[in-house]
Amino acid sequence: MMDEFDLPALRPPTKTTGPFPLDGQDVSTLSRAQIKQALGKGATVYHNCSTRIARIHEDVIVKYGADVNIWEANNMKYVKEHTTIRLPKVIDAWEEIDDEQTICYIVMDYIEGELLSEIWSELTEETRYDINCQLSDFVHQLQSLKMDSPGPIGGGISNGAFFTDYGAGPFESKDAIEAYFNERLLVCQDFGIATTQPPFHGQFEHLVMCHMDLHIRNIILDDEGKIWLIDWTFAGMYPPYFEMAVLVRQGWAQYFQDALRLLKYEQYNEEIARLIAIGFAFTTGALCKPRGLN
Repeated sequence: MMDEFDLPALRPPTKTTGPFPLDGQDVSTLSRAQIKQALGKGATVYHNCSTRIARIHEDVIVKYGADVNIWEANNMKYVKEHTTIRLPKVIDAWEEIDDEQTICYIVMDYIEGELLSEIWSELTEETRYDINCQLSDFVHQLQSLKMDSPGPIGGGISNGAFFTDYGAGPFESKDAIEAYFNERLLVCQDFGIATTQPPFHGQFEHLVMCHMDLHIRNIILDDEGKIWLIDWTFAGMYPPYFEMAVLVRQGWAQYFQDALRLLKYEQYNEEIARLIAIGFAFTTGALCKPRGLN
């Protein structure tokens, strides 16, 4: 039987120990050339397809590759500046063209601790509840950040559970993202799914910052019992119920029932149900267009 925390599509991170190639150097003075040169000598924390994470300094990791996007760094910097949410500080981020591919490099603080996915089964109910309380506070803070432009901070492709494996957008306006979801609804209805569901209208008026990937593999617990949120790839400005809908759709709500209750997610039951109902259009039907648009 598969362990409940085994994620077959993802490789777990590797624990790393020093020394690291740039140990002892002042992080603030590191050049991009030094950082790139150190990548081949650094300890690999994570490697999956076109994404790598290397630890090049006792306090620094670099996330890089063709599947890494500059808007992840933009998301992180924005949240760091406007909240007290614990997340790695971005030291530098840039893009380069390499063999006709765009490679993005995000240099950030290394956070010491354990991924919840590695230790969840060992945690007491009291500790789990405290984690849920911290998480609900973080989500409240995220939802206090509002913008009129949907998607990642500064623009970019929307990725994650409701945007297919291929991404969607960029969305220039609230009307544009609403049109995308109405197109996904029509795809479902072409296949006899969600046939009585009305078009989306007005559900994208209020946009707030969402992490969009709150899984126990993306939360670090430090030695002081504080949680840190990592992997801001899917984050951006979306309706507040999107955060909860992702947890429900991906089956992650089981870990965060207390947080969901504190966030009063039941007020969004109808909106969440509407998103879940058109899941076919984000997965099997991801490449399909409504019949009238073919």
